[in-house]
Parts: sequence; C-alpha cells; structure tokens
Amino acid sequence: MIYMAISLPAVLKKAILPAKLILLTAATLWFQRLNASLDGVNPYSFLNLILLGCIWAAFLVPKTFWASRPMQAVSYVFLAAVPMVHLLLVELLMPRTRDIVTKMLYLNIIFYYLAFLFLLLLFRRRSYLAVLLGTVLSCVAGTVNCVAWEYRSLPVLPWDLYSASTALSVAADYEFSFTHQFYTIQLTFVTVAVLGFVLKQRHHIPHPAIHWSAAGLSAIALAGFLLFLQTDTVFTKFGGYRYLFTPTVYYERNGAAVSFLSTLHYLNVDRPDGYDADAVAAAASVYAADAADARDAYLASGEERPNVIVIMNEAFSDLRALCDYETNLPVTPNIDALTENTIKGNLHVSVKGGNTANSEYEFLTGDTMAFLPAGSIPYQQHIKGETPNLASYFKSMGYETEAVHPYYASGWFRDHIYPWFSFDEDTFVENFRPLYSFHLLRGYVSDETLFDYIIDRYEENDKNEDAPRFTFAVTMQNHGSYDKEYDNFKPDVTVTGIEEYKRISAYLSLIRKTDAYFGELVEYFENYGEKTVIVMFGDHQPNDNVVSTLMGNAGVDNSAAALDGNNRYITPYVLWANYDIDEDAVRAVMQTEDLSINYLSTLLCTAAELPLTGYQTFLQSIQPQYPVITGKTVVDGTDGTAHSVDALHTLQTDENHPLSLYQAYAYNHIFDADHRPDGFFD
Repeated sequence: MIYMAISLPAVLKKAILPAKLILLTAATLWFQRLNASLDGVNPYSFLNLILLGCIWAAFLVPKTFWASRPMQAVSYVFLAAVPMVHLLLVELLMPRTRDIVTKMLYLNIIFYYLAFLFLLLLFRRRSYLAVLLGTVLSCVAGTVNCVAWEYRSLPVLPWDLYSASTALSVAADYEFSFTHQFYTIQLTFVTVAVLGFVLKQRHHIPHPAIHWSAAGLSAIALAGFLLFLQTDTVFTKFGGYRYLFTPTVYYERNGAAVSFLSTLHYLNVDRPDGYDADAVAAAASVYAADAADARDAYLASGEERPNVIVIMNEAFSDLRALCDYETNLPVTPNIDALTENTIKGNLHVSVKGGNTANSEYEFLTGDTMAFLPAGSIPYQQHIKGETPNLASYFKSMGYETEAVHPYYASGWFRDHIYPWFSFDEDTFVENFRPLYSFHLLRGYVSDETLFDYIIDRYEENDKNEDAPRFTFAVTMQNHGSYDKEYDNFKPDVTVTGIEEYKRISAYLSLIRKTDAYFGELVEYFENYGEKTVIVMFGDHQPNDNVVSTLMGNAGVDNSAAALDGNNRYITPYVLWANYDIDEDAVRAVMQTEDLSINYLSTLLCTAAELPLTGYQTFLQSIQPQYPVITGKTVVDGTDGTAHSVDALHTLQTDENHPLSLYQAYAYNHIFDADHRPDGFFD
C-alpha cells in the first residue's frame, strides 16, 4: 500500500506526456479531416496548421521555457492583445463586418478592454482564468449570434434571451453547415485560451486593499460605460447607426458588443410623448359606449352567432409576392379556387423567418409592433397579466374559447399568455397525445392532424348543442428547417430551373400539403349545421436562405437589402364562410387587398357581421388612411407611399393625429393596465 501511494503520482506524471500526444494528434487529425471535408485545401487549412502548432507548443514545450524572462515579457504583450483578438473574432463571426463606423469601433474596443481589465483584477494572481472566461464568453456570444443570423436572418438582441428555451426546442431540426472561416475562428478561440494557461502573468498589486480598490474602480468604470451606451450620445457624437428597425444594419455599423449593449434600455418602453391616461379614457369612452350598445342589440336580436376558427399557419406564405416562378405542381390550388363567400389578400406582418409570437400578438390584440422597439417579443417582455383581446371579446359574447398549438406549452410563454388572454382551454403537444391520436410530418404534428382535431371538437359541440366556439390554432407542420431528409416526407414540388434545390422544394411541398388539408377542412364545414367562419393566415415568410436562390433564379435582386425589403414581410390570408357574407360591404369600409395583421381581427368581425369592440371600431376608422402599419413599414393609403417605421414620428403631426391616438391606445393597452378604459379593448 505504501509502495502504491508513493509510486502512483509518479506513474500518472509519466502518463501525462503520452496522453497529451494522443489527444493532440487525434484533435489535429480530426480538424484537418473536417477542413478537407468542406472543399479541400484552402488558405484556412494553412492557418489552422499554424494554430494547431501553437497548441502543440503550449502542451509540449517545457514549463521552464514559458516561465523565462523573455516569455514573461511576451505574456504582457499577449494579455494586451487578448481583448482586440476577442473583438476581431466576434466581428468576423458576423456575415458582414466591413461597414462598422470607425468611432463605433473605438467604443467596442473600450468595452472589451474595460471588461478584460475587470476580469484580470477579479482573478488577481490567475490571469489565465481571466483569459479563459473572457474567451469562453466571447466565443459563446459570437457563435450564438452567428447561428441566429444564419437561420433567422437576424442578430441576437437582449430580449432573445427570454426565448432561448423556444429556440433550443427546435434547434435539433436544423442542419448546421459552417464555413472554413467559422471553424478557423473557433480554433483561434481555443488557441487563445490554451496560450492563456502557459503565458501566465502572476504580477499583481501587492497590497490587497489597493488591489480590490482598483478592482472596484474597474467595475464602476465598466458599469458607467454600459450606462453611457444607453444614451443618445452614442449616436449623436459617435455617428452610430440608430435605426433598430433594421437590426442587421444596426449590428454591421455599430459592432456586435455595442449593438447588443446599447439596446438593453429597450427592454423598457417609454410613454409616448404627451400621453395622458385621462385623455385616453375620454377618447375611448365614446367608442366603448357605442360598442356596448351594438353588442347588447346584437345579443338581444337572437341572431345566430357563427363559430369562428382562426388558423395561424407556421411559415405559410405565397412566395409569388417575391418573384415569378413556375412549379411542376400547383402549390395552393384549393385556396386559389375559393371565390364564393371568400375574402383573400396580402397580409403585412412585422417579422420574417421567425418570431411567430409577434404575429400572434398583433392579431389577437389589434396592437402593432410599430410602437415597440425592433425585435421586441411582447409575450415575453411586456404582458404580465390579464389582457383584453379577441379571445376575451368572444368570451364576453358567450363563446367557448380554445387555443390549440401542437407543440410545447412553454414556447413563447404561451402557457401563461393563453390563460391571461381568457382562453377557456389551451391544448398543447403535452396533452395532445392523450386527447387525440396523431402522426408526425417530418418531426412536427401535421396540419391534417390538427385540422382533424378541430373537426372532432366541433362534432362534440354539435352533439352537445353547446355555445358557439372560437378556436385559435397555431400550426407547426411548416416550421424550418427544410434541409433534412425524412422517411415520412418526400417533397414533390420543384421549381423550374432549380429542380435540385432541396430547401425550396421541401418548403413548397409542405405548403401544398397545407393547402390540401385546408381544402378538406373547408369541405367538412361546407355541410356543417352551424354558421362557421374560417380564417387562415401565415405568420411570416421562411428565412433568407430559403428564398434567396428562388429570387436569384427569377432574375430578381437577392442582395441583403432586397432580402429585407417590404415584400419579404407579406403572407397570404384567406377568410371563408359556410354562409352568405357580403364581401362588397366589407370592402366598402376596409382595404382588403393589402392590410396589416393588426387589422385582421377587425376584418374578421366585420365580415362575420359581429359587433365590433370600441378598439376595433377605431382601427376600422383609420385603416383606409393607413392600411399597413407594421414593425417594418407604414403605408399611406392616400397615395400608397410606404414609409419606414422609423419615420412614424414625422407622420404624427400632433396628439390628435390618428397614429398618435393609436400609439396612446396601444401603450395604455399593454403598459398602463390600471387605467384601461372599461369595455374598450374587448
């Protein structure tokens, strides 16, 4: 036992060198094989060899060499360079980094150095821990931003942290294909961390009180700088790009670190200029009184209340809004064929490629993302309790209300939102299986299964002769990505000229299936014994990497600017009823060919001849003048001019301007619950 106790450390010490050699050899071979698998030898391959050589040296060169006086001098240079290397690597992980404003670059440099100085002082004698932590944080931040940019065409913003669990829940369905540059950057991060361990710098301020005072001052300096980044001075004095409605440009011009940190203050929304809760209540009271009278008269009349089914279909869009193209099979023949008791048009939304919850929020509440900071997620940031909306309106009209989403309840905080929105029932994938036998299309519950579930619920309702129903369904079938191959899904739609392009083929094939299932849903309700209105709309278009090749094939500009054009924020909507509706009467009071999603619930109630809420009456009154108001653009109905949402304040000439009143109502609706006008929003 004594012999073992004495010899074991010696044995382990002798085993360290062979273990290092095996580990390094395996890592080197794997990394070079990875590079070769991309597209063979290239400049990055040689750079990777140099980086791997540095790592080999760090592990194999004796410690005495790294501890020598010359290398101690090198360690100072290394530590001084670490923040600049972190900054450079994070910026290179973004798709485009050439447009950064020079003065904004200086602000990014200041942040990295202040943060690194704080870490050095925090860990005192252990500079390698400061290097390691700084490198890991930079690597994670840069990589997450890179992935987000690639797959939803937007960088990471502070409020995205609220939706991290939602993003992770669908991440497994994406195939990540990275470039040589990406892997070289990752290897550089590893090299910096490894060199931090061998180029140790143990010099420190000898007196503890002085040392920790310096650490405290560095923390104060860092905190002060972060507060400074929340001010307008960043943009007025340093020439920063201030328009957050284009987050990609915001990041490109301002740098990743400053862009993220300068948007933290948007987590709180300021009151509109001139906002007065009493004035809002006074203006709303007229609409609320008229709405109450109309509702009482409608209910007293004994008029049959129609069932209402609303389907927000994931990534459902008509890409003909972007360009002309030909396919081997028609994509939406059933919807295209609907004409009788039907209203169809273009629906302008505030998001593309993701952030589904914002389209849901705008539809159900009637509010618009135009009055919130770009990239906001109201479901996760701002809604904290019971909020009047379309569901609570139907509940007040004696309807049974249900929200159905065949995916996880925690996504976008829906398990809290739906009860706050007064849905009597909410059905998610967790309780979908016990209620209903379903099959998957790819990895998601198919629209066919969801629509069959809706039919079953209405058959139950018909047998029980219960109250009319309002069903709000959010689908999952068409969710990205569109790269993988599945045994249960074989794409059958191809585009002429790019027949081998798998993404667009898979996407259009999924849309074709949705159209077929929607046709079956309509066919069922054509013979249903109760009045029923069905609305289906898309929440957003697919992301840039799906449509870019399609646009290029059609000879249409597919530059970064074009991929963020207004037509990238258009999806179709279709409203159909199994009884006679007066489409012309609807068109007489509302613009139906092109409208934004905040107006869609008003259009629904108008077409169904249901009494409008006070808020809907107001929205109906301004819709002809401003048919499109989204987080992207505002369209003037008088001449068709499309204004960027950043120009919104120039249109609001005074506090009584329709857009000013709309902003005041929307602010009151979400942020001033204690002063909401009674009976106005629902």
